[in-house]
Amino acid sequence: MDSEDSGGSPVEPKQKKKAKSKTPAKGKESVLTQKSPAEFFAENKNIAGFDNPGKSLYTTVRELVENALDSTESVGELPVIEVTIEEITKSTFNTMIGLIDRERVDAALYGDFESEKAREKRLAKEAREQEKLAKIAALGKKPKEMSTTKGQKARGETFFRVTCKDNGRGMPHDDIPNMLGRVLSGTKYGLKQTRGKFGLGAKMSKIIQYMRQMAVITPYAQFLFRYISATADKNVTIRFARRTDVMPVVPIETNYHPSAVDLLLIKRLIAETSKQNLIQFLQHEFVNISKSYADRLIGEMGPDFTPKMAVKSLSSQQIVRIHQLFRQAKFDDPSGDCLSPAGEYNLRLGIIKELHPDMVATYEGSPHVFEGHPFIVEAGVSLGGKDVKQGINIFRFANRIPLLFEQGADVVTRTAMKRINWNSYKINQTQDKIGVFVSIVSTKIPFKGTGKEYIGDDITEIATAVKAAIQQCCVQLKSKIVRKQQARERQERKRNLTKYIPDASRAIYEVLKDIVQLRSPKKPRYGDVYEEILNGVSSREITETTLREKLAQHVEQVDIEMALEYATQSGITQEARETTYIRSLEGTPNFYDFHSPVCVIRLFH
Repeated sequence: MDSEDSGGSPVEPKQKKKAKSKTPAKGKESVLTQKSPAEFFAENKNIAGFDNPGKSLYTTVRELVENALDSTESVGELPVIEVTIEEITKSTFNTMIGLIDRERVDAALYGDFESEKAREKRLAKEAREQEKLAKIAALGKKPKEMSTTKGQKARGETFFRVTCKDNGRGMPHDDIPNMLGRVLSGTKYGLKQTRGKFGLGAKMSKIIQYMRQMAVITPYAQFLFRYISATADKNVTIRFARRTDVMPVVPIETNYHPSAVDLLLIKRLIAETSKQNLIQFLQHEFVNISKSYADRLIGEMGPDFTPKMAVKSLSSQQIVRIHQLFRQAKFDDPSGDCLSPAGEYNLRLGIIKELHPDMVATYEGSPHVFEGHPFIVEAGVSLGGKDVKQGINIFRFANRIPLLFEQGADVVTRTAMKRINWNSYKINQTQDKIGVFVSIVSTKIPFKGTGKEYIGDDITEIATAVKAAIQQCCVQLKSKIVRKQQARERQERKRNLTKYIPDASRAIYEVLKDIVQLRSPKKPRYGDVYEEILNGVSSREITETTLREKLAQHVEQVDIEMALEYATQSGITQEARETTYIRSLEGTPNFYDFHSPVCVIRLFH
């Protein structure tokens, strides 16, 4: 037995050593498991926007509204969207999810349990607060709201049922989880401008603010928002009416620009392509690469590359070489034909419809490029309006979706606050009610942070385009402000002249009467014209009333002549008019739309 023990002892440490070496490998295998999008977002609720009840409610409404807009616009239907948020009890919620309410057996087990001593303490505190509120109200001051205790909060737990109805085509039920949990918005082969998935949070006021800004950027949509409370006096119904039936074009899918792809994307495109050789792959899977340019690129890659080589046979080193050349080579900028901006006409109508400003100017810039992705900046600046605070009010949109959070760090806010000299455009930055609307559309919006709440200020191309668009709007407003000031000055001058007409006509008539009395009829001392006037005064053909009427006509005539002279020198521009359509009397109307910055002409044939 001793010999067996002594002989077996050297072997046991080796076995233990082998067991130690296997344990980490098994641990790694258990860690490196694949997760579905639902599992990933369940563990990272803050990214999806569901980390607290307020964010959950806001994100739910936002996702439903954006999906409804995509559903209707994809089939060319004018959106009619109805959003209802209904307060429901916990019992109703449990019934919806298939749970049965049960009576509490041990009440002290629950978080909202309140002992007799704690209840007496709470009631005494509420009585003291009520006494304070009564004293404050007696002094005529506005009382503060009573504080809510932990027990009250727990007992006041609220559930919401959110319903969104639209007139779109819908989608298969099995595809809904994939759409809501999708991380990437790129399609299989190319890029497409999408509204995206945003994780943001807010209270009910933020939801109403979101709906209002959505009505600004989509004036062709009709929204109905309803909040049904447990008490009828707190119900809210808001309707955002449609202003136009002109919809933006549907964004089209496009291939990637060579300078916008990374190594992993090139590998994925190679794995999914249906092209056989390298030259076809370069020519058909990327934009702005013609056949001749693809030949030049392949010749630059080196002797290991040929136009007819199988694209599936490319090694990792060869793919890295392609990626390096894409980064270094020169390509034409992608066009903005694949983008679908709201349009200057729609943006103007949306601002007028929701804010009712005194003045508004809009501008749509030409397509620009950032890291191989095209983008278009649209801007609008308004003065005055309802529910607009003094100073600069920022309204930001990305791919026609409102951005409500992280405003201070956004490129639009910093540009409007720090890079625009408002005084040079005769706009008072602190006293005037200024609305700044900027919409950026692109195949890839360069958001900052996982929440996709703002666009960074560190991208020169976007910052420059935003500043130029706002300045163009300010130039338009300046000319309107100058014309308005000149019209005001004319009105003031006319008012002052009209005010002195009675005194001036009375004084002139008294002077003329004195001259008539002192003149000698045998020796005329004045010219024929003046003698005729004096004779008229003498014969009572010219009276004080006659002079007053003539002066009033003269003031009116001078005002008209000055207005015509100014209009001739500066040109006449008009505000956007209401849409007017001339429809055919019979048959199904076929038409074409011709867009301009201030109107849309619909030609029926």
